Amino acid sequence: MLKTYFHNSKHISENKSQKKTIPTQYIDQKRIVDINKLLNAVRIEKKNETKKKIIFYSSVILALGLFSTLITIIK
Repeated sequence: MLKTYFHNSKHISENKSQKKTIPTQYIDQKRIVDINKLLNAVRIEKKNETKKKIIFYSSVILALGLFSTLITIIK
C-alpha cells in the first residue's frame, strides 16, 4: 500500500507494506560472576569513600583554623 503526502511544499511518499524489524536481544546468556571480585570492589569503594570524607573534613577544619587565626591577627 503506497501512500503519498504533500506537506509544506514537500512531496513525501511512504510504503506502508514494509515491516520494521525489531532487533532481538538474547536474554538467556549466562555469565560467570565471581562473588569475591564483587565484594572486593565494594570494599575498595568504601575505603575510597572514607578517604575522601577524611580529606574533606580535614581540609574544612584547616580552612576554619586558618580563617580564625587570620581574624585574630587582624584584630
